[in-house]
Amino acid sequence: MKVVCPPNFVREALEQAGPVREGLSKMLRIASELSFQELLKHQGVHLEKLTGKMDPVTKKHLYSLRVTRAPRVIALVDGDALVLLSVVADHDKAYR
Repeated sequence: MKVVCPPNFVREALEQAGPVREGLSKMLRIASELSFQELLKHQGVHLEKLTGKMDPVTKKHLYSLRVTRAPRVIALVDGDALVLLSVVADHDKAYR
């Protein structure tokens, strides 16, 4: 799947602690090597559609991807691209 990392996401990712940056690197590699359907089934990434959550600009559904034990990436799917929007340090906050 094509992975898009807008400048704001890159800045946010670079501000993360070492273990989170390593997790982001691994998650990016996996996401770029698999199709959307494969990502949905991948046990480590845990790509999940956030129920009732939509991007206010694009009106597309938001998804969560596991980075490490707690941090998640919030993303949206735009055609064949996974657009990474933000890094959320707390698992529970990602689902609110």
